Amino acid sequence: MHVDDYTPCRKNEYYFDLGGEVEIASEMGNATLRMKGIGRNIWLMLDGKHTINAIVDQLCIELAISDKKAIKSELISILRMLIKKSAIVANWNPLYKLQLNQELETYE
Repeated sequence: MHVDDYTPCRKNEYYFDLGGEVEIASEMGNATLRMKGIGRNIWLMLDGKHTINAIVDQLCIELAISDKKAIKSELISILRMLIKKSAIVANWNPLYKLQLNQELETYE
Protein backbone atom coordinates (compact mmCIF):
# COMPACT_ATOMS: atom_id res chain seq x y z
CA MET A 1 0.00 0.00 0.00
CA HIS A 2 1.31 3.42 -0.93
CA VAL A 3 1.26 6.26 1.60
CA ASP A 4 -1.26 8.17 -0.56
CA ASP A 5 -3.81 5.48 0.28
CA TYR A 6 -3.27 5.64 4.06
CA THR A 7 -6.30 6.74 6.09
CA PRO A 8 -4.97 8.63 9.11
CA CYS A 9 -7.27 8.71 12.13
CA ARG A 10 -7.41 10.53 15.46
CA LYS A 11 -6.86 8.17 18.40
CA ASN A 12 -9.53 9.90 20.44
CA GLU A 13 -12.24 12.49 20.00
CA TYR A 14 -11.18 14.69 22.91
CA TYR A 15 -10.71 17.97 21.09
CA PHE A 16 -12.36 21.35 21.00
CA ASP A 17 -12.91 23.22 17.77
CA LEU A 18 -12.58 26.87 18.73
CA GLY A 19 -13.21 28.16 15.22
CA GLY A 20 -9.74 29.37 14.28
CA GLU A 21 -7.93 26.60 16.08
CA VAL A 22 -8.37 23.14 17.54
CA GLU A 23 -7.34 22.31 21.09
CA ILE A 24 -6.53 18.61 21.43
CA ALA A 25 -6.97 17.21 24.92
CA SER A 26 -5.36 14.21 26.53
CA GLU A 27 -7.37 11.39 28.05
CA MET A 28 -7.18 13.23 31.37
CA GLY A 29 -8.78 16.31 29.79
CA ASN A 30 -5.68 18.50 29.84
CA ALA A 31 -4.84 20.46 26.70
CA THR A 32 -1.86 18.84 25.01
CA LEU A 33 -1.74 20.51 21.63
CA ARG A 34 -3.22 23.45 19.72
CA MET A 35 -3.42 23.55 15.96
CA LYS A 36 -4.49 26.44 13.79
CA GLY A 37 -4.53 27.25 10.11
CA ILE A 38 -3.81 24.27 7.90
CA GLY A 39 -3.17 22.12 11.00
CA ARG A 40 -6.76 22.68 12.13
CA ASN A 41 -8.10 21.78 8.69
CA ILE A 42 -6.02 18.60 8.69
CA TRP A 43 -7.05 17.57 12.22
CA LEU A 44 -10.74 17.82 11.33
CA MET A 45 -10.24 15.44 8.38
CA LEU A 46 -8.38 12.76 10.37
CA ASP A 47 -11.43 10.55 10.79
CA GLY A 48 -10.15 7.33 9.22
CA LYS A 49 -12.32 7.90 6.16
CA HIS A 50 -10.13 10.30 4.17
CA THR A 51 -7.01 9.03 2.46
CA ILE A 52 -3.91 11.20 2.39
CA ASN A 53 -4.61 11.84 -1.28
CA ALA A 54 -8.19 12.94 -0.51
CA ILE A 55 -6.96 15.24 2.28
CA VAL A 56 -4.48 16.88 -0.10
CA ASP A 57 -7.22 17.39 -2.70
CA GLN A 58 -9.60 18.87 -0.11
CA LEU A 59 -6.94 21.19 1.32
CA CYS A 60 -6.12 22.47 -2.16
CA ILE A 61 -9.79 23.30 -2.66
CA GLU A 62 -10.32 24.85 0.79
CA LEU A 63 -7.15 26.93 0.67
CA ALA A 64 -7.31 27.70 -3.08
CA ILE A 65 -3.79 26.35 -3.60
CA SER A 66 -2.80 24.49 -6.76
CA ASP A 67 0.58 23.20 -5.55
CA LYS A 68 -0.37 19.70 -4.40
CA LYS A 69 3.25 18.76 -3.77
CA ALA A 70 3.69 21.58 -1.23
CA ILE A 71 0.39 20.74 0.49
CA LYS A 72 1.32 17.05 0.64
CA SER A 73 4.71 17.89 2.13
CA GLU A 74 3.07 20.04 4.83
CA LEU A 75 0.48 17.34 5.50
CA ILE A 76 3.12 14.62 5.91
CA SER A 77 5.11 16.86 8.24
CA ILE A 78 2.06 17.49 10.44
CA LEU A 79 1.11 13.80 10.41
CA ARG A 80 4.62 12.81 11.52
CA MET A 81 4.43 15.30 14.40
CA LEU A 82 1.01 13.94 15.44
CA ILE A 83 2.31 10.36 15.28
CA LYS A 84 5.23 11.29 17.57
CA LYS A 85 2.74 12.79 20.02
CA SER A 86 0.63 9.61 19.81
CA ALA A 87 -2.38 11.66 18.72
CA ILE A 88 -3.16 9.70 15.54
CA VAL A 89 -2.90 6.33 13.86
CA ALA A 90 -1.19 6.80 10.49
CA ASN A 91 -3.14 4.14 8.61
CA TRP A 92 -6.38 3.26 10.32
CA ASN A 93 -8.22 0.02 9.76
CA PRO A 94 -11.16 -0.82 12.03
CA LEU A 95 -10.01 -4.44 12.34
CA TYR A 96 -6.30 -3.84 12.92
CA LYS A 97 -6.14 -0.30 14.32
CA LEU A 98 -3.03 -0.72 16.44
CA GLN A 99 -1.21 -3.36 14.39
CA LEU A 100 -0.54 -1.43 11.19
CA ASN A 101 2.76 0.13 10.25
CA GLN A 102 2.73 3.67 11.62
CA GLU A 103 5.65 4.96 9.60
CA LEU A 104 5.38 7.34 6.69
CA GLU A 105 8.79 6.38 5.31
CA THR A 106 7.42 5.51 1.86
CA TYR A 107 6.65 9.18 1.20
CA GLU A 108 8.65 10.56 -1.70
